[in-house]
Amino acid sequence: MREIPQLKKKPGFALVLSGGATKAFYFHLGVLRVLGTDNVSSIVGSSAGAIMGAFIASGATVDTLLTSLYQKQVYLPKFDAWIKTLTSQMLFKPRYMSIARQSAYTGLNALQFLATLPRLYNKDILAEVIDTLVDSQSQSAGFFNSVALEHLFESLLPSNDFADAEIDLYVTGTCLDYDVRGVFNGLYDFQDGDNFFMTDVPISKAVRASSSLPGMFEPVKIKGRYYVDGEIRQTLSADVGLNVADKVIVSHTYQPLFMAGEGSVRDLGWVNVLKQSLFIALRERIDIWRKLYMQLYPDKEILWIEPDPDDSDFFLSPEFSFRPEVQRKLIASGERAAERALSNSQSKTVYLDRRLR
Repeated sequence: MREIPQLKKKPGFALVLSGGATKAFYFHLGVLRVLGTDNVSSIVGSSAGAIMGAFIASGATVDTLLTSLYQKQVYLPKFDAWIKTLTSQMLFKPRYMSIARQSAYTGLNALQFLATLPRLYNKDILAEVIDTLVDSQSQSAGFFNSVALEHLFESLLPSNDFADAEIDLYVTGTCLDYDVRGVFNGLYDFQDGDNFFMTDVPISKAVRASSSLPGMFEPVKIKGRYYVDGEIRQTLSADVGLNVADKVIVSHTYQPLFMAGEGSVRDLGWVNVLKQSLFIALRERIDIWRKLYMQLYPDKEILWIEPDPDDSDFFLSPEFSFRPEVQRKLIASGERAAERALSNSQSKTVYLDRRLR
């Protein structure tokens, strides 16, 4: 990680919001319910953090977003528009033709495999089955189309131009075929060895690309390159926030569950074992970045907000959930995490008497 000299600092706070599906969106909502947004001058968002960041940077209030969760639709005076509560049907649009093509191709490969069975005598049949199945998965780049998310922002935002956002917004994406990070924004247009900053991409398209979870959603083509989830190339992208502000708040959800001798995640099923393993890996990356940031930016003040290590309600909640009772739990987790981070902070001046508002 290195400095990005083209970026200029501004007064106020830079807010860095992680990805993590709808779960992270609700968590960030709880965090911002505690902190407020009045002194935020820049927002850096990836995936779910990009969705939240686009709403806030464009003028939506935390209270309005909270209200929209519990009503079928709510009026946004700032946007002069009605926003419907986000549902799974809105977010997950199956790519039926792609699914059919992949299914047919997998079926064809299965028939060809069955025809070769007599020649596989004394071979490892299970290994051959797995190889055939994996090799056949080449006809679909993703089973859901995230275009509905793009259309949602197109219809809602007062302007789809980053330059018109009330708060400087930086949305990150991972370039699929090149070793660079895309940073969509309204101020800087340049390319270096690690980053491709772009100012001519609509907010809706950038948010869609940043939220394209590999395997689930198809990659998004922007300026001749394909982009997927913004967290993959660099987790959190807090370096952008550190280059545009001296005071940075990082809200992320990559916290493993530590049960303090009261059992094991192993007993919670394979999905949670997989989730725990992923969070351990991501948390290790974050810890490395944190140490590096402390060395490179000793004079900067960074507040890290993350779920409590023993917050089982948060950890066990589904990554994609639209149920009100789950939303309330996740928002409450964000509120607790923000309060805990503030109470543990040794700096009282940077957080303006423990609140941004």
